[in-house]
Amino acid sequence: MDFFDFDNIVCYFFDRDSGFSDGLFSSLNCSRFVGDNPESVEKNLEFVRKSVGAKKLITLNQIHSAKCVIVDENSESDQEADALVTQSEGVALGILTADCVPVLLADPVKKIVGAAHAGWKGAKSGVIENTIEKMVSLGSSCENMISVIGPCVHVESYEVGKDFLDNFPPKYFSKICDKYHFDVVKFCCDRLREKGISKISVNEIDTFKNHEKYFSFRYAKKNSDGICGRNISVICIKPTT
Repeated sequence: MDFFDFDNIVCYFFDRDSGFSDGLFSSLNCSRFVGDNPESVEKNLEFVRKSVGAKKLITLNQIHSAKCVIVDENSESDQEADALVTQSEGVALGILTADCVPVLLADPVKKIVGAAHAGWKGAKSGVIENTIEKMVSLGSSCENMISVIGPCVHVESYEVGKDFLDNFPPKYFSKICDKYHFDVVKFCCDRLREKGISKISVNEIDTFKNHEKYFSFRYAKKNSDGICGRNISVICIKPTT
């Protein structure tokens, strides 16, 4: 588990260890939507909540969209969306990934946070921009924002077919061993910069290469019909009481 502490805001990136799930979901699977034992998932989510020191942990039923919702202490989990923001202390925002990019956003000045699930579809559709705009609607400013990108699939492991190339400009593709590879991290960073966010930290862990430590859908697709758990990335405004 990696974490960042911005005085009044904390970001956590959990790996797949220290949980209660078994088999292909072993052990800290935090998704209710991948076929894992529901009781194990709830134990995993409670472990995460306590580890972060949050009063409440909110996650989503992620649908690879650009939809972002504002939540507070009265909100429930499992809304259909791919990003969420809050200005409520002690409410942890959880994003679930298994190769997709978890993008966490913090405004330590205004104490507003956001979290986005940026798969290629959501990133292309504007999920990062929508998250930033929702934070701004609560009073944040891009000049104050800090962004942290968590463990995800990096360009060396993101092989794509020729039919994928029309989805993004050529600068986001590389040829490695005569195969096309997509740099989703670079695309996400550019989306942040174009919105005026310059403070960007990128975790260099490649989930595909580190599949024993992190859930990787691409690895699972080759080895277990795509069945695997989901890693969780969390951001939370520290409670003052």
